[in-house]
Amino acid sequence: MLVSGEEVLLVGKLHGAIYWKPVVILLFAMFVSLYVPMFGLIFGFVGLISLCITVLIQHYLLLAVTNKRVLARYGLLQMDVVDIRLSKIESIDLERMLPGHLFGYANVVVMGTGQRVIRIPYIANAESFRRFYNEMVLAEEGNEEVEENLKAERDEDEKDNSKNGKGKKSRSK
Repeated sequence: MLVSGEEVLLVGKLHGAIYWKPVVILLFAMFVSLYVPMFGLIFGFVGLISLCITVLIQHYLLLAVTNKRVLARYGLLQMDVVDIRLSKIESIDLERMLPGHLFGYANVVVMGTGQRVIRIPYIANAESFRRFYNEMVLAEEGNEEVEENLKAERDEDEKDNSKNGKGKKSRSK
């Protein structure tokens, strides 16, 4: 999917929370099977189908930033493959509910010029994804003051992560 001179700079990582629905259905099926085995069997079958669909979604879901564009692939029955040039992106927003805050994931919403909106769920590194995009755009615009502030924030994050034992690889431009 890459053109000549293009390189992938950051890939969105999927969080394990993508499996919460099948797990809940399967646990419910086990509980129901204690009292009504036939219904437990039906719920178990639905849970296994839901688990298979989730595995397929995890396999095909993609969110990446290159030095020229943002790439996204999502959907199962109707798979959409979208690439938006960096200059055509209005914003990258994060949607985060309470479970996302607790477990560290968010839905990444890429808003392009015009009507195009891309929503990729369960991204574990959503904040770093948005920060990385902002750094790239601000570097292209030549806004040195904001660029220095972002670099200082990134350095603070790396220090905090190294204290917590979650060291990150530093990115070079």
